[in-house]
Amino acid sequence: MTAARDWLVGVLAAVGAWSLVRRMAGPRCPEATQNIAVNTRNRQIAIDRYDYGPLNPAQPSLSFWRRLAARWSKGEPTAAEIREAQSARCGNCGVFDVSPGMQRCMPPINLADDYDRAALESKAVLGYCWAHHYKCASTRTCATWITGGPIRDDARSPLRKG
Repeated sequence: MTAARDWLVGVLAAVGAWSLVRRMAGPRCPEATQNIAVNTRNRQIAIDRYDYGPLNPAQPSLSFWRRLAARWSKGEPTAAEIREAQSARCGNCGVFDVSPGMQRCMPPINLADDYDRAALESKAVLGYCWAHHYKCASTRTCATWITGGPIRDDARSPLRKG
């Protein structure tokens, strides 16, 4: 059934019938998973206010990690605090949703914006941030990271609750 569903999603996406794909996903998908303008706006807010990043997770980005660790340590961070900040990624955040239901909300790569496409091509997992309401990459983080994630099953996903 999954292969047939994936094929149908691909066909519908190719002909621009993404609204039908959304309905197939089940419960209502968050707006930012369906509307690139909303997703981009919310992601930019997370960048500006909550240090969503780093810009390129494949690079060391020491200034980013030092700045983020300083937010959490309330001063000049130690090397240990910087390493700890580097371990706190969206991929292990308590509000990062990669449940099957949420994955059905994600548009196929050919309909993703450049930012999401680059994340997917770098092997990051694309999920949904319930704290800031945008699609985020598992390899990034922000200042509002919380323990306990990710959300992997539909029973824990706010998508199924609301």
